[in-house]
Amino acid sequence: MFKKTLYIILSDTQTLEGFTSLIVDSSLLNPLHYVFWDLEKCTLKQAEETLKKIQQKYDLSHIYIVSDSEGSYRAWCFSKVIFKTYLHILLDTEYVDPLFFKYTVKRDKATLRVSNKIRRPCQKIVSVLQSYFEEVPERMEQVVYDTGLEKKGLTIILGDKNG
Repeated sequence: MFKKTLYIILSDTQTLEGFTSLIVDSSLLNPLHYVFWDLEKCTLKQAEETLKKIQQKYDLSHIYIVSDSEGSYRAWCFSKVIFKTYLHILLDTEYVDPLFFKYTVKRDKATLRVSNKIRRPCQKIVSVLQSYFEEVPERMEQVVYDTGLEKKGLTIILGDKNG
């Protein structure tokens, strides 16, 4: 049996800048991606441990971890992989933000922000997981997008709770 759910969110928004994982000069048939992560609800040590496992499993280059608040980390790796491999990497990584994964699948590329969120300090590098060096690209696909300041909304379940 199906139930109906009404979900409403009213939030101030902010405009952010970021870069996508899609490699600009990559083949249209099987484009390559850089490996980006958005990790949430973990400590820096947990982020480092899960990313180190993935780095070794997939033979990835250096991983640069940035943060602007405790429990929230973004990681950049400039190894190049096909999208299918990238999705396997994300699925194998603990603490990946579910919305980051959802929009990566939906858009066929990941987006990591580089600008500052309102009410948060500047992002800074908090760890580098050494492996082998890959050049930081001179050119990447840049995006501007809006996001809500609040991630909570009002949920009303219409119908029987048990059915």
